Amino acid sequence: MKPPTEQAVLRAASRCLNQEAVTANRIPMGRSHFVFTVQLVSGERVIARIARHDRAECFAGFAYWRRQLARVGVPVPRVLHMDLSGTALPWPIMFLEQAPGTDLCNVYVGLTAAEKRSIADDLLDIQHRTRGLPPGPGYGGIASYGDLRCHPRWSDVLWEYFTGAVDQLAPLQQEVPAIGQIRRTIHELHPEFDGIGPLPYLIDATHQNVLVEDGRVTAIVDLDEVGFGDSLYPLGVARAGLLARGPEADCIEQVAVPLCVGPNRRRVFDLYSAIACLKMLAPSPLSVAGPPSADSQIAVRLRSLLDAFAAAAAHKE
Repeated sequence: MKPPTEQAVLRAASRCLNQEAVTANRIPMGRSHFVFTVQLVSGERVIARIARHDRAECFAGFAYWRRQLARVGVPVPRVLHMDLSGTALPWPIMFLEQAPGTDLCNVYVGLTAAEKRSIADDLLDIQHRTRGLPPGPGYGGIASYGDLRCHPRWSDVLWEYFTGAVDQLAPLQQEVPAIGQIRRTIHELHPEFDGIGPLPYLIDATHQNVLVEDGRVTAIVDLDEVGFGDSLYPLGVARAGLLARGPEADCIEQVAVPLCVGPNRRRVFDLYSAIACLKMLAPSPLSVAGPPSADSQIAVRLRSLLDAFAAAAAHKE
């Protein structure tokens, strides 16, 4: 799927929002959708998200979870219009209000220690509010409580994440020691994972999709699915994503502390971060943007982090 042109997005916005759209600019957000900022003649700015036809259910999931999460006080943007029929564009399109701020990973290096503490407090509060939703019918990310794609065990979700990423790697990449260490650790910690209940967490609220402004969290902006299982998992993703871009991830470490109580939980956190590195390095069949180029600084750091986290997860106390 090629990116829609700015002119096509302008026409779709004008049609769907009943107001002339004057500018549209693509922004590098997300791997599964094309995202544009659109300015209307009134001066208001909105977000346009465009998906492949086989991903249209994501937008329905966004609208569903947005309602559920707003009820428990999670800051989420309003849905302004949604067209899944391909009438406004040849692809499904959704328009959202533009929340203030930018992705956590884009500003993290410039945050003060006090701002990082404030963001950690906000994330803990959001995590607590999300737990106000009912438990899931199973495990993994689902588009609604009626979604039957959930797994019977949390270990099944981890195995799917791991094998799905490995299958996309080149044969030589599949032979690195970290792959074997992750595989063995998942099997070894299987009883630990099967004791985890299907509690809700924000599956994509990691180093991305958490908007920050003036040292506070302003919104969670990717709600296509809500996850059920271990809320430590997205923190492992966030830690890996921030460390791939900078020297530390203290904000995320602080949020993870109450979830790392027990002899194996630190190993679990390291395992989640290792799986996250692997997923970031692997091409995804659902992606519209691909992984970082092999010689980029982020890819080099992700490979180093993968080795370090996989080794730490495999190490028994």
